[in-house]
Amino acid sequence: KQWYQRRVAITAGKPRHVEVQVMADGHGNALYFSERDCSVQRRYQKIIEEAPAPGLTAEESKYIGEMAVRAALAVGYKSAGTVEFIMDTERNFYFMEMNTRLQVEHPITEYVTGVDLVELQ
Repeated sequence: KQWYQRRVAITAGKPRHVEVQVMADGHGNALYFSERDCSVQRRYQKIIEEAPAPGLTAEESKYIGEMAVRAALAVGYKSAGTVEFIMDTERNFYFMEMNTRLQVEHPITEYVTGVDLVELQ
């Protein structure tokens, strides 16, 4: 029942879809890179990706990045991955999923950070 209540809460209003690129070495070390906002979607396909995510404070950006790293470390992850979150209208973040690969949108993060993620992995 708790999950259902939270699900209703985050689908009401205008939730945002924010994802974070992570890189982990499988030995307890991980980094996060600039977050991307991919809220503009059509038929479950991302249309526009913005990085860094507009409207996030520096504290929110750091928080979501650290949460993404914690998710990767919790499962002993190794390589590049993308951790996805939903942000509700009260600016709470909820873990959605982790894609265990670079996504097609990774060049946006490479452009913003100046890091070649393909080479780094």
